[in-house]
Amino acid sequence: MKIKKIFRFPIKSFTEENRSNVNINDEGRIIGDRIAAFKIGDTQTNNYSWLPKINYLSLMHLPFLANINISLNNRTNDITIKLPDKKKITLQSLDTKKVEEIIAEFLAENNFHKKISFLNPNHPDISFHDTKDGGISLHSLSSENEINSNLRDIDGLRFRSNLVINSLEPFEELNWVGKKISISNMIFKVSKTITRCSAINCNPKKGVYDKNILKILPKLNGVVKPSFGIKLNLISKGGKIKIEDEIKVLE
Repeated sequence: MKIKKIFRFPIKSFTEENRSNVNINDEGRIIGDRIAAFKIGDTQTNNYSWLPKINYLSLMHLPFLANINISLNNRTNDITIKLPDKKKITLQSLDTKKVEEIIAEFLAENNFHKKISFLNPNHPDISFHDTKDGGISLHSLSSENEINSNLRDIDGLRFRSNLVINSLEPFEELNWVGKKISISNMIFKVSKTITRCSAINCNPKKGVYDKNILKILPKLNGVVKPSFGIKLNLISKGGKIKIEDEIKVLE
């Protein structure tokens, strides 16, 4: 089994980065993954402690966010925003007011009028993952293909996994929960299957809910709560993961 695709999502619920490699810190997070977010409400009420995803702009309740192409470069502090039918704009990510204005205007055009705050703390100990412990998400191409055989035209990006691997039976990775696996020079504990929300029903290219994947998942993999992929927690030192790295199930 090998790593076939690697993704990083700098801004929570927004545009992916397709990577050839990523670095993992000693806390088990992919450096640069979910390091910024758009919070619903005022930044003054947030000390960057972990909050559930309902507090942030999310595909779970706003599928049209997928129509925003946005990239974040924390080395140069640049943020690039491309809205539908508009020219690409590049700003300093530290110019939070301008970033908020551009995104808020687009949201208003789609009948979302709540205040938003752009959070980009650029701090290694702060991230905006769906769970407090962060971790790394993984699924197999075989599991993708099994869904495609039932629903058709399902892009694996719907699941926003960090790692996609090959050479497995459909949903075989779900059987690794509680086991250890090795990738590169690192050891991970597979902590759980990932329970999914309505975000996976969103077409990442069209920004609309167009498939009821939540409904079909329990029928396909036998897990009562709609689940897809697994969560990895690092139990060794950090390191680097790259395309074609081998995955081994240790126990």
